[in-house]
Amino acid sequence: MSSGRKERIVISCVTFETAKITDPIAFYQATRVHLIWYTKNPGSEKGKIYTDFYERVCEIIKEQSPFDVHIEGHSKDAVYDFTNMLRVVLSLIQKERKDFPQSDIYVNISAGSPEYTAAAAIASMMVPGTIPFSVSTEEYTINDNKRLKEIYYENGKPVGLTKKARDPFVVPYYPIAIPKEHLVRALRVLDNRKKGKLSITNTKMIEALKEKGLWTYPEETDIGRAKRKTDKSRSETVYYQRAYIDKWKEEGWIERNELTKKYEVTEEGRRILDTFFIAE
Repeated sequence: MSSGRKERIVISCVTFETAKITDPIAFYQATRVHLIWYTKNPGSEKGKIYTDFYERVCEIIKEQSPFDVHIEGHSKDAVYDFTNMLRVVLSLIQKERKDFPQSDIYVNISAGSPEYTAAAAIASMMVPGTIPFSVSTEEYTINDNKRLKEIYYENGKPVGLTKKARDPFVVPYYPIAIPKEHLVRALRVLDNRKKGKLSITNTKMIEALKEKGLWTYPEETDIGRAKRKTDKSRSETVYYQRAYIDKWKEEGWIERNELTKKYEVTEEGRRILDTFFIAE
């Protein structure tokens, strides 16, 4: 529930940098911060480095801000997976936009894994009003004589390659359409029924879509009600074919298996299911 205050929200990914994350947060005077960070094998030496950087970033944010900042960490073991990062960033943007409609949402695409930065740029352009930004390095920590360990740490504290970042610059915005929600959720119904070895005939799918509130068949008008009363079932089957199956095929989300004569979810369809509208 929104408090009515205009929030300034920044979404970033923490790997081996601090200034590229904390300097923009201070620049935008963020009130809410989301930090995605890597947590695979936390007991290993490399895993400890990730944890050190995440904890240090949180410390710097609190040190730099003149007011309390809500920091929310999202520990992930797949920051190097594009689909996972697209899903995570998009869900964060959508939730913040829903909870704080008037907020300014900034997405940092200059730090983190390459997969995160690519996914974050795309996700930020899927929700109108979101501001993707980048920062460049003003001062490096490395010199020719430093060893790898010293690149990441200075005086025993995590720093990264960038000691000081320049002011953020907004990345040009190119709107990207999100797949239609009812079509994605309906495809998930089809996929789940197939996995559960349930019937996916037109009749059963129509029933399932109605149960899920995903059936978009237009209401009958008074004039046409009597005429369509006897062939409503047939009309619904035709509508299901045109409004769902044909749309899924056009998007490349399903294809017909010539052996079973049934539709199968394609790799593209699987990526869509793994990325969009996961929560019920």
